Amino acid sequence: MADRLARISSAARAVPMFESRRGLIEPMLPALVRGVIFISVLAAPFVAALLAG
Repeated sequence: MADRLARISSAARAVPMFESRRGLIEPMLPALVRGVIFISVLAAPFVAALLAG
């Protein structure tokens, strides 16, 4: 009985941990995309100047 309770309690804790980990990654993705766009916009004049010679 104690083993069954331990397995049930550990399984119940594993699911929210996975969900919270996913919850931390999902808000980061829009920030990363915005960061890539921001750096691309900043780098565009320098890349154009290098290509122009």
